[in-house]
Amino acid sequence: MVSTELHFFYFYKGGGIMVVQIVYHCNNEILEWKWSSDSELMPQPFWTSIFLIDGLLIDAGAPGGVDDLRKFIKTLDSENVIDKCVITHNHEDHCGGGRMLQEEFNIPVFASKLAIPLLMKEKNYPDYRQMTWGVDYQPFQAELLKDSISSKSGKYIFDIIDTPGHAPELISLIERKQQWAFINDVVMPKYRMIFGKYTDIPEDISLIFQSIKKLYDFTKGMDNLLLFTTGKGVFKGRSFLKDRMDEINSLHLKAHRFQNEAKQKGLLDKQLLRYVLKKIFKRENFVGTLTRGGLSHKNLIESLLEWPIDY
Repeated sequence: MVSTELHFFYFYKGGGIMVVQIVYHCNNEILEWKWSSDSELMPQPFWTSIFLIDGLLIDAGAPGGVDDLRKFIKTLDSENVIDKCVITHNHEDHCGGGRMLQEEFNIPVFASKLAIPLLMKEKNYPDYRQMTWGVDYQPFQAELLKDSISSKSGKYIFDIIDTPGHAPELISLIERKQQWAFINDVVMPKYRMIFGKYTDIPEDISLIFQSIKKLYDFTKGMDNLLLFTTGKGVFKGRSFLKDRMDEINSLHLKAHRFQNEAKQKGLLDKQLLRYVLKKIFKRENFVGTLTRGGLSHKNLIESLLEWPIDY
C-alpha cells in the first residue's frame, strides 16, 4: 500500500471542533478525504471517509461535514473534478452530502435499488450519532446504479457487489485490474460489538460473515488486493478477509459452547446472556454504555446465538 498524508486540518464551528484529513493512496491515484467531529467524549477522532478516483466519488460524508466537503470540492483542479458519486449505503455518515453534490455542483449521485427509497426519507438517529455525524441530513433522489460503474476517463471500471449485514442495501466496489476493493463498512478490523437488531442499524453477524466470504471468493487470484475501509485504514491481501471469517467462526463456536454450559447450569434468558458475555468479553464495553446498548458486546452475542451452528 502506498499512502501519503497530504493535509490535516482542524475547523472550529459553534464551539465544536471538526477534523479533516486528506490522504493519497496508490501513487496518488486515490484520494481519501476523511472527516470527524472531535468531541471530548471521544478519545480520538472517529472518522468517516470518501474516496475520489479519476472523477468517481465513493460516498458523500456526514451531514456535519457538508460545509467542509463543499470547501474541499471547490479546491479541486480540473484534473480532479468530480464526475459522479456512488453512495454505498443509507447511513448518515455516508450520504450526508448527497443533496449538496446534486444541487450545488450538478454531480449525478447513484445508489442501489434498495438504497434509493431510504435516501429520500428524513433521518432520526440517536443523540450519540447526532453528536458524531451531525443532524441536518437533507434527503435526495439518487439515480439507479447498475452492475458496474466506470471512472470519468474510463480508466477504471468497478464491479458493484451486494454485501449486506451492516446494512441490507450495502454495496462494495471492486476494480479487478487494479485489485482495489472499496468495502467501506462491510468488514471491521476486529469483531467485538455490533449494532442491535432493534436499532435503526440492525446488524446481523451471519450476513456479515456471508458478505466477507463473498468478497473473499470474488477476489480469488488477486494477490495484491487492497481493501479500503471507511475511516479504519487500508488493508492488504485476501488474508485480511480470511482472518475476519476465522475470527467470526471462533466467536460463533464459543458463544454456542458457553450457551450450552449456561443451560447446564440452569441459566436462562438474561442470566444466560450475561454468562456468555462474561466468558467471551469479561464485561460490557464502555461504548455499550455510552450508546445505551445500541452498539455493544451484548448485541454481538445475541446475533451469534441466533445464528445456528451447522454441524
